[in-house]
Amino acid sequence: MRILPLLAIASVALACGPGPSASRAVVPGLDPLSGALSSVEVELPGCDFASVKGPAAQVLVGGALENGRVSGGGAPDCLLRRTASGAFIATSARCSSFLGAYASLEHARQFLLSAGAEALSPALVLADPSLRNEEAPAGVRYVPGADCFTLLAGPAGARVPAALNPGAAVRELARRQLRSLLETRPAEAEGVALFLGAAASGDPAYLASSESQGDPRGELDLARPLPSSANASSVVASALWAWSESSGDALAASRAVLAAARALGDREGPAQLLSLVAAQLDGAERDQACAVFRARVQGTIPACP
Repeated sequence: MRILPLLAIASVALACGPGPSASRAVVPGLDPLSGALSSVEVELPGCDFASVKGPAAQVLVGGALENGRVSGGGAPDCLLRRTASGAFIATSARCSSFLGAYASLEHARQFLLSAGAEALSPALVLADPSLRNEEAPAGVRYVPGADCFTLLAGPAGARVPAALNPGAAVRELARRQLRSLLETRPAEAEGVALFLGAAASGDPAYLASSESQGDPRGELDLARPLPSSANASSVVASALWAWSESSGDALAASRAVLAAARALGDREGPAQLLSLVAAQLDGAERDQACAVFRARVQGTIPACP
């Protein structure tokens, strides 16, 4: 059983805007029923619509990212109007895209908090930044060295813009949550983040919808058998997804995975991470997890005799 996609969760809090009771906004997003790109009315608690700043992030325009440091820039000054329902909507496409990206990050934040993640302070999101020594792909992407995100439009031809892909937003926010692990065990951290995006969206191929050419060979689908050349992070994510599917509770699986990631420390290898996941289970649940993990990961899994 899969949990509902993030954007299908009714009314994720969107409290941005002029006035203490202004809590709803219309932003670009995915329709919860059809999955098509549309205008959706959402709720974001504690966010200032005009400056696109709230608990999830703070958008910065005109800034630069150089040698892992952010310089210059300022908050956007978005003009808003009321819709017939009383929600706010940005009057420009540019500001609307900022709010859509913010909503994706807020939804991702809510999912991670429900999975036991640590509450983090809002991070800077550099919209269309000047990139001097770094390159950034489309969408909202985390930059560990600067502890910020970049926000770029696109990619062209994709079914879902990368910034509005709910699973991708969870993956990037999870990378920030796992920042210290990224420094010591990057493969495991990336694998956990990749899995959490799938668990949150309910789609093991969530990244494919934001690829220009899609994924005709299924290379981005965690549910498919991985080639022998697959990198360690994909192996970890695939094993975790298979176990999550068999357990039937993606949120509980996400809690166990985040707890294991926090306890991993300097222990080496995907097998150690999976062992820490299995160690949280008892009886038939542990046996089930061990069977799934052994089928996908080489090496001894200590918690699986």
